[in-house]
Amino acid sequence: MGFEFRITASLTQEQRRHLAQLLEAGTPQAPGAAMPENDIRLTDTGLYVCQYLRPNPWHGLEGLRAWLDAQGVDYAVAEIDD
Repeated sequence: MGFEFRITASLTQEQRRHLAQLLEAGTPQAPGAAMPENDIRLTDTGLYVCQYLRPNPWHGLEGLRAWLDAQGVDYAVAEIDD
């Protein structure tokens, strides 16, 4: 069980730098977890998000969409269904 998707976005260098800084700050991890609950990576085409062992989409998705909208960034969210 989990949720995995790609966010394709045309990001400027400054936007990429901002997102990279947020990712460096870390993502929440459950106490005692062997692996992070979320694997969020900046890619050449946008972001990759994998949320382990959770039935619902990543809680940060709406905030990220709002930020991308405010920045005027065209983006697409595609769920990866293996």
